[in-house]
Amino acid sequence: MDDAESATDLWRLAVKAHESPDIETALLAGNCWENTLQKVSELQRGDEFLKSWDEFMERHGHHCRAELELYNQRWYETSDYILGLVRSYLTCLGKTDPLENYRKLANQREQLAAGCRRKLKNPIKRLIFNKLLIRSQKGALFRENIKSEVIRLIVVLRQLLLELGNRFANQGLLADTDDIFFLEFRDINQIAKGRHKLNIRQIVTTRRREYKRWQSITPPKVVVGEYDPDSYVPEVVDADVDVLKGWAVSSGVAEGKARVIFRADTDEQVLAGEILVAPFTDPGWTPYFLPAVAIVMDQGSLLSHGSIVAREYGIPCVVNVGPATRIIKTGQMIQVDGNQGVVRILQ
Repeated sequence: MDDAESATDLWRLAVKAHESPDIETALLAGNCWENTLQKVSELQRGDEFLKSWDEFMERHGHHCRAELELYNQRWYETSDYILGLVRSYLTCLGKTDPLENYRKLANQREQLAAGCRRKLKNPIKRLIFNKLLIRSQKGALFRENIKSEVIRLIVVLRQLLLELGNRFANQGLLADTDDIFFLEFRDINQIAKGRHKLNIRQIVTTRRREYKRWQSITPPKVVVGEYDPDSYVPEVVDADVDVLKGWAVSSGVAEGKARVIFRADTDEQVLAGEILVAPFTDPGWTPYFLPAVAIVMDQGSLLSHGSIVAREYGIPCVVNVGPATRIIKTGQMIQVDGNQGVVRILQ
């Protein structure tokens, strides 16, 4: 699965850096990627590491937070962010080994499948079981991988729009290149043909303001009729509760310190043994799963991306916990029961 492998490939990148003390020191120095790149290129085995870095970007660089949004920068455009993830993984080495855990889970799945076959004495039932198992496994893989390929196509469109935005900015039509993402396609078409009478900068300013406004709105669970964000009064959250209920989507029970992260494009990292608490997850969040011992999400479903990856990694996960990110605080000890769909705040 491409999304799950994006995190394991990133971990392998950290392992490769750890094999060379000089390269590891250069990565942990705290410099931006541009300066780090220059330093690493001068080191022994530096070219080997940089080749692996480029291979990672070629395979997974199209991902990002909320990757269906054209406006959002991709991983290949935010090398400093990926460098921060590698640095975080370097601090986790020796404390957890997700690659070994991943191999153990694969073996466990094979053993469970073999056990089921042994219990099915009827050869016809065994045949049906094998066919359904293969189809379900391939179906889940296809579902996730096809979304990844769709994102690759979206990235091509983003690149085209950025080039147009750069040209419009050079002509003085836009203040910034990424202003183009606040224009409609018909607007862009008219501007490109020189047949417009638009106040482009005013349109961009208005739409940027509207974009930020909608980002700050949390809609209700159920909308009846037309939704008016201006008249909606958010539900009162009881911050004193110590038991939260949701949907169990990946089995297991784990305890650890909570790490509440609201966006997957910040400098905040999940440390080994912590529990990720997030509003939702998509492929851009996958690198946070590897060091985590459990996942809690405000939103999600049995077949949402985070649920599938959590099961792939064997991490307990509870979704649809509602106001989890507004109640749980970073550093609190919590327990995640992925069997019953319960999250308990221990302290």
